[in-house]
Amino acid sequence: MSRVHSAFLQVCSHLGINFCATGAAVDAIDIEDAVDGQSQLAKAAAEGRVDRLQLLLRFEKASVNGVVGENGDSALLTAAERGHLEAVRVLLDHGADTELIGSKGCTALVCAASEGHQDIVRLLLGKNAAVDAQGTIKKTALMCAAEKGHLKTVQVLLDGGASVDLDGEEKDSALVLAAQGGHAEVVELLGDRGAVIEFKGVNGDTSLIRAATDGRVDVVRVLIGKGAEVNAQASNGDTALIRAANKGHVETARVLMENGAAVELADSDGFTPLQCAAKEGFVDVVRLLLVNHAGVNVANAEDITPLIRAVDRGHIEAISLLVEWKAEVDHQSAYGGTALIDSAFLGHLEATRILVEAGADVNLAHTDGFTPLMCAAQEGHTAIVEYLLQNGATVDHQPKKGGRALEVSTANGHVEVVRLLLEHGSNANLADWNGCPPLMDAVDSGKIDIVGLLLAREANVNTQDNDGDTSLHECVYENMLDIAKILLENGADPNVPNSVGFTPLMACAHVGQTEFVPLLASNGATMDMTDHCGRTALMLAAEEGHQAALEALLENGAAIDIADTDGKTALMKAAYRAHDDLVLFLLQKNANASATDNAGLTAAALARLNNRIDTERVIKGYQGVDLCTTLGTPIPTKAPEWFISSREIRKEKDPFSFGSFGKVYRGWWLNSRVVIKCVNAEADKEKEAFQREARIWQQARHPNILPFFGACHESTPCFFVCEEATNGNLKDYLFREKQNGKTLAWRKLHELALGLLFLHERRIVHSDLKCNQVLISKDGVAMLTDFGLSFNSAEARGVASGNTLGALRWKAPEVIRKDNPTAPNTTSDVYSLGMCIVEAVTGKVPWGDLPDPVVKFHVTREQFLPRPKAFQNNAQWELVKSLCAFDPSKRMTMSDAVGQLQAFAQEELIQERIAESLETAEGAM
Repeated sequence: MSRVHSAFLQVCSHLGINFCATGAAVDAIDIEDAVDGQSQLAKAAAEGRVDRLQLLLRFEKASVNGVVGENGDSALLTAAERGHLEAVRVLLDHGADTELIGSKGCTALVCAASEGHQDIVRLLLGKNAAVDAQGTIKKTALMCAAEKGHLKTVQVLLDGGASVDLDGEEKDSALVLAAQGGHAEVVELLGDRGAVIEFKGVNGDTSLIRAATDGRVDVVRVLIGKGAEVNAQASNGDTALIRAANKGHVETARVLMENGAAVELADSDGFTPLQCAAKEGFVDVVRLLLVNHAGVNVANAEDITPLIRAVDRGHIEAISLLVEWKAEVDHQSAYGGTALIDSAFLGHLEATRILVEAGADVNLAHTDGFTPLMCAAQEGHTAIVEYLLQNGATVDHQPKKGGRALEVSTANGHVEVVRLLLEHGSNANLADWNGCPPLMDAVDSGKIDIVGLLLAREANVNTQDNDGDTSLHECVYENMLDIAKILLENGADPNVPNSVGFTPLMACAHVGQTEFVPLLASNGATMDMTDHCGRTALMLAAEEGHQAALEALLENGAAIDIADTDGKTALMKAAYRAHDDLVLFLLQKNANASATDNAGLTAAALARLNNRIDTERVIKGYQGVDLCTTLGTPIPTKAPEWFISSREIRKEKDPFSFGSFGKVYRGWWLNSRVVIKCVNAEADKEKEAFQREARIWQQARHPNILPFFGACHESTPCFFVCEEATNGNLKDYLFREKQNGKTLAWRKLHELALGLLFLHERRIVHSDLKCNQVLISKDGVAMLTDFGLSFNSAEARGVASGNTLGALRWKAPEVIRKDNPTAPNTTSDVYSLGMCIVEAVTGKVPWGDLPDPVVKFHVTREQFLPRPKAFQNNAQWELVKSLCAFDPSKRMTMSDAVGQLQAFAQEELIQERIAESLETAEGAM
C-alpha cells in the first residue's frame, strides 16, 4: 500500500469514515489520480455525499468555490438547490462563498428558498448570507419562496430580516407574486408582517388585481380582509372586477361585488366588467353583474355596448340574456353599426333571430347606408338574407355609396343570395351610385349562373356605367370570354363606345385579349371604328405591343395604314414604342414605311426621335438601307450592380427570424457583420419580384432607409444582404423607450416620412407601409425596409387586383375596394403613413381588435376610425385625417407631411428637455 493510501485511510479513520461498513472502495476517490477533483466535488454536492466532499476539500483536490465549465455552479449552489443540508454545512465550514451567483442568476439562498428548503435557508442566514440579494434574476429569496408558496421558508426569511416590500426588476413584490400564485397562507403571513397591500407591481397591478386575474378567490378574500382597496385600478384602468369578468371567474367576481366592487367602473378604453364578460361569452358572470345592477346599455369609448360585443363574438347565450334584460337592440356605435348589422355581416343566424324577435329594426342602416340585408348579401349569408326578407327587409334599399343588396351579392359571386333577392322582387336593372348595373357586377365575379339569372329577369345587356362601359366591355377587362358569348347571344351591341371612345373591340386590342377579336368580329364589330383621338383597334394593339391581337385584327379585315388625328399609323406607333418584332411584322404585311404624320415624320424618324435606334435600324434594314452595324448581334449581359456572389457570404447556423418568404440569418459578407435574408423564389414571377426588390432597394440610398449591400439571384435560395437594425422594429422600440420614460414617437415618424419622401421623389411606391416595416438602427435612427411589394412607378405594374397583398388595415380604401381597385401609388402610401402615425402614437394596430372584414367594411364605405384617446392634440389628429382623406386627391402631400411631422418632433424634443431640466432642478434641491 502506498504512503498516500495509508494517509488517506488514516484521515478516513479520524473522520469516522468506515469504508468496510459503508461498502465504499478505497479507490472511490483516487487521491493520486484525481486530476478532475472539481468535477468530483460538483458530483458529490449534487448527490449530497458528505464523505466525498470532506475528502476532496481536506486534500485540497478541489476549490470550495470553484465551478465546472464556463457556466457551471459552485458546489454550494448545487447542494443548496438540491436540498442537501449536511453537504451545505460541510461546504460552509470549508469557507464556501454564500454570495456567488450561479448559472440561473441567483445566490445559494435564493436557490434554496425557491425550492422550499427552509433548513438550508436557516443555515445560510446563520452564516450571514445576504437575505435581500437578488442576483441577476432580480428576485430576492423572499420573492421566490412567496411565488412558489413555500410558507415555512417565507417565515424563516421574514424572521431573518427579509425586506417584505422590496421589488424586483419586474417590479412585483413578494405579496404580488404570492397573490398571483394563489398562496393564501403566504399572503396572510406577508400581510401580518406589514407588507403594503396596495403595492403596485408590473403594469400597475395590485395584489388584489393579480389574484382576481387568475381567479384566486381564497387570496381575494384574504386581501379584502386585510383592507385591500377593491376598486384600485392598474395602469390601463383595469380593476380586479374587470379582470375577473374578462376571465370568467364568477366566484371571484361575486366576492368582489359583495365587498363593494363598482360594477360600472371602466378601464381607460371605457370597458366595463359587463362589456368584458359579454365579449368573452361568460354568461354566469354577465348574469351576476346584471343582478348586481350593472348598466346593460353602458357603452365604451367607441360607443359599443355589451350587446354589440356579444354579437360580434357570436355568444348566443350572452345575447339572449342581455336582450332579456332589455338591452337596446338598435343602439348605434361610433362606427355606425348596430347589433343586427354586425350579426348579419358576421353570419350569426341565431343571433339575428334573437335580435329581430326582440324588435330590432331590420331596415335601420349603418351610417353609410348599408342595411343588415345588404351586409348579409355582401358576405353570402343566404339563410340570414332569407330570414331578413321574410321579416320585412327592404330588398332594393340604395346606400349613399356602393350597390344595393343585389349588386353586392352579385359582385361577390353569391349565386343563391342573388336568386333569393330576385325572387323577392329585386330590380335587375337598377344601377349603383357609379352607374354600374348588376349584370356588370356579375361579369366581374365571373359567375355565369348569376348572368343567367339576371338575363332571365330581363337585365339590359347594353346599359352603360358612369365611364360609359357596357357589360361587354367588362368581359374584355376581366377576360370573361364565355360570358361575352352569352351576352352577344342575348343582344349585346359590340359597337357601343365608352366615355373615351373605346368599343369592346378596341378595349380588347388595348389590353391584348386576342381571343375576343374573332368573337366580336363575327358578331358585327366594326373593325376600324375610332376613338376620340382617331385611333383604331389596330393602332391600340400596335401602341401597346400586343402582336397576337394585332395579327387577329388584320386577319379579320382591319385596315393597316389608317392614320389617327395626328396622322400616325399603326407602324408609327409601334416604332415610337420600340416594339421591334411588331414593327417587322407590320412591314412584312406591307405597312407603308414611307408615310409621314402631320409633322412630316416617318416611322423611322419617330423611332430616332424617341432614341429607339435599334427600331430605326429594323425599318431601314427592311427598306434596304445600308447599315453600319450588323443587326441581331448578341449583346453580352453583365451582372447587376447589386449582385453579390454566394461565395462571399457566410451565415450563422440558425435563423433569427422566418416567415412565408423564407428565413433571416446573421452572418458575414467578406469580413463585415450583416443580415442575410434568404427568399424562396422558384417560379419565374417570384424571381422577377426578387430582382425588382433588389433593383429598387439599390436605388434607395438614404439615412432613413435600411442600408442595402447587395443580393444574389443565382443561388438557391436567393438572398439579400443588408445592415442589421439592432433595435428592432419601430413599434417595439417605442414601447421599450416609453417603459424607460422616453417618448420618441413624433421624432421617429418624422424620420420615417423623410425616407418615404425620398422614395416618392424617385417615383418609388412602397405599398406595404406599417410600423413593423420600419426598423431602428443601433444609433436609434428609423429606417424603412421591406421593398417586396414596392415598385417604380415608371415600371409596368399591371392591373390592380381586389385581392390586395399586404396588411389590410394600413391600406387606402381605393386599393382594397372590390369594384375597380386602383394599383398602389404614392397617394395610397400617404394614407398608410397616416395609419402608421395611429399605430406609433397609440401603440396598437389601427382599428384595434376589429376583425379585418369589419375594417374593410368601414373603410370602403368611407367610415374613418374614431379618434383614439392618445391623440390629445387636435393638430396631430387633424394631420392623420389629412393624410387619410378618402378622396386621394385631397390627401396632404408628402412634403407638407414632413413639415408638420418635423414641427411635432421638435415640440416633443422641447418637452423632453423641459422635463429633464425640472428633474435636474428637483435633484439639486
